[in-house]
Amino acid sequence: MPDLPLSLNAICGLACEPTLLPRIRMAIAMVAQEVFAEPPETAGYPMRWNLSKTVLSPTESQAAQMMVGIVASPPMLAAAAAAAAGGATDSAAMAAAITDDQILDAIRRGWNAVAGVGPTYAQTRQAEQQET
Repeated sequence: MPDLPLSLNAICGLACEPTLLPRIRMAIAMVAQEVFAEPPETAGYPMRWNLSKTVLSPTESQAAQMMVGIVASPPMLAAAAAAAAGGATDSAAMAAAITDDQILDAIRRGWNAVAGVGPTYAQTRQAEQQET
């Protein structure tokens, strides 16, 4: 397992950072809209679509539940670690250094896992679609 770019305390602080939560909520809603536009043949579509329906207007608690996984994603950790290396000393400064694109990328990468679409299911579904 690779070394963490930040301490667990720093990651926890970022995952609990109140200034990051509204951005996470908006990014979840944006990705939900993207999923609604996907073709039904997309691997895991029923589960991906259902998650979108559920979180289209995510409550604060829904966003907070997803925030831990989003913050723990490699792009978010790398951005926060770069901010810390640049002198950021608290979670608010690290959160401010994370771009909107990095937040959206982290949510897109994690959508299948949150929706319950396992990699095996998605790969099997894609293989089935290529055969037809």
